[in-house]
Amino acid sequence: MNVCSSDASKQSDYDDLVVFYVCPVCGRYEIHFDLSSDEIDFDLNQLGSYFIYNGFKYGISERRYYSNRDKEWCDEWSNKCKEGDITHGHPVFLSKENVENWYPKIFSEKIDRILLFLNKEIKHIGEDVTLSKEELYSAFFVDRFDYSTGKREERDTDIQLKQANYMLDYLADRNYIRSNIGGNWWSDNNTTIMSLLPEGYARIDELQKSTANGKNVLVAMKFGEDTKPLREAIRTGICNAGYIAIFIDEVQHNDFITPELLKHIKNSKFVVVDLTHQNNGAYFEEGYAMGLGKPVIQLCRTGVNLHFDVAQKNTIMWDTESDIPQRLKNRIIATID
Repeated sequence: MNVCSSDASKQSDYDDLVVFYVCPVCGRYEIHFDLSSDEIDFDLNQLGSYFIYNGFKYGISERRYYSNRDKEWCDEWSNKCKEGDITHGHPVFLSKENVENWYPKIFSEKIDRILLFLNKEIKHIGEDVTLSKEELYSAFFVDRFDYSTGKREERDTDIQLKQANYMLDYLADRNYIRSNIGGNWWSDNNTTIMSLLPEGYARIDELQKSTANGKNVLVAMKFGEDTKPLREAIRTGICNAGYIAIFIDEVQHNDFITPELLKHIKNSKFVVVDLTHQNNGAYFEEGYAMGLGKPVIQLCRTGVNLHFDVAQKNTIMWDTESDIPQRLKNRIIATID
C-alpha cells in the first residue's frame, strides 16, 4: 500500500519499525509502521496532497526525504549528512501538525491551490500538462479514504473518480482550464491532459499578488546544533497560532539559497526574526521583509544589545526557550490575525 496508490518501492527497517518509500508521485519518505497499519496517525488524504505539493522527488543528488521519526533523530542525521555522513541521508521531520495546518480547509482554498499547482507544472503559457490519475487525485484533494466510522477505509474507486471529475468540471465551468483529450477528461491509459485558460492565469495572477494571505511564515535566525531548542520553540509558537513555520534549510529548492530565501520572504504573510546571535543574515532578512511592507515579529534573548536600527521595535525578550511558544502565539494572534 502507498499513500497515492501508485507503484512505489519500499524498504522495511524491522528494528526501528519504519518503512522507507520511493514513489513517483509522493517522492521519498519514511513512516513508522507500514501504511496499511491501523497505527498510522496521519490522515492519508491530507498526506497524499501534502507530498505532491511539497515532496522530495527521486534524483541522483537528492538525499532529502520526509521522516516521522523523532525530531532529534532527524536533526542529528540531517546535520551529519551536511557534513558528509550519508548513512541515513538527509531526513526532514514530518509533523502531523504541519500537514494539518498546510491542508486547505475550505473548497475555494483547494481550487486556488490547484491553480497554483498547475501553473507550476505548466512551464510556458499555452502548453499542456499531463497528469496520471494518482497525480491528479493528490493534487486535486480527492479523498481516497473515509474516516467517518473511526477507522480508515478506502473509498470506492467510482466515488473517487466522481470527486475528481467534479473538481475538473468546476475548474472548466469557470474557464480556468480545458481538457485537451477531445472533450473527455481521461484517456485510455488513465491520464488527463489539460491546459490553463486566460481566466485561469488571471486568477493565478491575483493569487500570486496576495500570497501573503496564506499560512507560510519565514523564520530568520541562526541555524545550527546550538539553536535547535530555539528553532523548535519558534516553530511551536507559530504552529499553535495556526501558521506554518518555514525554515529555509528545510525547504526543497533548486535555486541558489539567496533567491529562494527572498522568494519565501515575499510569499510569507509575516516574518519572525530572532536576533539573539547578532546574525547578519537575520538582520538582512528582516530589512528585506520590512522593505516589502511585511509585518515582522522580533525576538531576542534578554541581555543581548540589539542594533540601533531595530532596538526601538517592540521585541519579545526571552530568558529561556520555554518562554517563546506562548508569547509568540499571543503576539501573532494580537498583531496578525
